[in-house]
Amino acid sequence: MMQIITQDAETQGCHIMYIQCKNVNELNQWLSALRKVSLCNQNLLPTYHQGAYRNSHWTCCLQSDRTVRGCSRTHLAVTLGDWSDPLDPDAEAQVLYRHLLLVKDMLRNKYLDGADGVATGKAESRGPTEKGFEGLIASSAARRLLTIIEDLQRAHQVFERREREEAPNHSNCI
Repeated sequence: MMQIITQDAETQGCHIMYIQCKNVNELNQWLSALRKVSLCNQNLLPTYHQGAYRNSHWTCCLQSDRTVRGCSRTHLAVTLGDWSDPLDPDAEAQVLYRHLLLVKDMLRNKYLDGADGVATGKAESRGPTEKGFEGLIASSAARRLLTIIEDLQRAHQVFERREREEAPNHSNCI
């Protein structure tokens, strides 16, 4: 749930509206949209109530007057940790891809080196056969994840190649 306070220019009265969201993603979408449209709002109220008006008082400051000035200051700037826009799918995919590339070797070393030791002639004592059923499941999951990472790498290389080919050549520009 979030609270929106608007001020009527003619009557100088405040209007309080509550928006109840289905989940945190919907809340973040509302907050993002409202933040973007009110970024240049010169009539932004200087204070607001962090709580709700319930049972004849504000839950944040316990003031009983519904129209009392807010107990917390508003600001146009967003401090780190206070705000995050809804996920940007492209940026999030890139972050996940980079993370998977970083942990690829660790996955292979931890879960597959022992399992592949018999095939490569390096018999190691930490293979899934000694770990039992859980080791087999973990190495199977790691193997699937490594296959997915390799597929992602191939797709990423194709995408980069296509992007380079389609990019305009500005070598003649000075």
